Amino acid sequence: MRVIIAKKLLSTVGGSEALARALAAALAARGHDVSLVALKPAWPRPGIPVGPGDLQTDIAGARATFLATPFAAADGLLPTALISAERFAPFFRGADVVHSIAREWVGPLERATRAAGAAFVETPLVHPGQPFSGAGSGDIARYRRDDAVLALTESEAGWYATAGVTRTHVTGIGIMPAAPPAVAREPATVLFVGRKERYKGYDALRCAAPLIWRERPDARFVVIGQRRFLGPAPLSDARWSEPGVVSESEKAQAYARATVFAMPSDHETFGFTYLEAWLAGCPVIAGDIPPLREVVRDGIDGLHCANEPAAIARAILELLADPARARAMAAAGRERTLERWTWPAVAERTERAYETAITRARRSRA
Repeated sequence: MRVIIAKKLLSTVGGSEALARALAAALAARGHDVSLVALKPAWPRPGIPVGPGDLQTDIAGARATFLATPFAAADGLLPTALISAERFAPFFRGADVVHSIAREWVGPLERATRAAGAAFVETPLVHPGQPFSGAGSGDIARYRRDDAVLALTESEAGWYATAGVTRTHVTGIGIMPAAPPAVAREPATVLFVGRKERYKGYDALRCAAPLIWRERPDARFVVIGQRRFLGPAPLSDARWSEPGVVSESEKAQAYARATVFAMPSDHETFGFTYLEAWLAGCPVIAGDIPPLREVVRDGIDGLHCANEPAAIARAILELLADPARARAMAAAGRERTLERWTWPAVAERTERAYETAITRARRSRA
């Protein structure tokens, strides 16, 4: 099967970027001819080669092409699609399926895919309730046209169903198990990994820290991720650390040291970082929203709480006070992850969705 995975932004930082890269590698490992197509940004970004014109590299057996465009600066910063469908034509010839991830270039991608006679598949990563979330009438009309829509959870698939989208497949996200670094687990360290956005719980976690210190003055907080534009400054306390964007090795060490992972999001399609935490031996605190209730089983492999300081403080203190229960939750999450959310398993589910989409696309052209 010849597969094109298209995503406008494809650095090595970010959850949807990691999804696109890892899925491409997993499909290539299953013997498919896989290519990635992305924007060559106007400024250096981690994991993207630098040089004139279109640039190519290899990502674990999948070819990746970063397209040079005259509007790269604007297209890289704004929720736009400033590229023509014709720009994709040479890369889509002979493709069986084009898979668009995250809606960033979806208009020209759909047109180019139809022109190439391939099946068009989306992983929209819808966040209903957020600006530019993919829940508008135009988006829904496109989902109904798609040869397949890939959802990450049954909850997300249910949202598509209520919108009249019938060709939906639940694939999830995967992770490649790896041995945690040989570092000592710390007794009271809370880890956050993600963009420092209000909706992910960053602001509320900052406000929860002083509440926690009243009872556990030994608690430390480590916050990894990109700071948002005009976001609040880090807390001026030695027990609060914000190293920013770090290497994969540094992130793995942070997970291995942490006692609790806390990301109480208001909006997530899945929450890949919960899997990372479980494999590193951390229980998790997740937002109390439908997709996360499906991924994180409350009281079994983590806790749910509202994205507000008092609730977050209570959840963190509950886990810090009962290390044995915290370890049991982490073990339950790890076991479930290895059963359901490895990349080979996700690639197999995705492959079946592609086959169904290709059959539909061929019938519609007949």
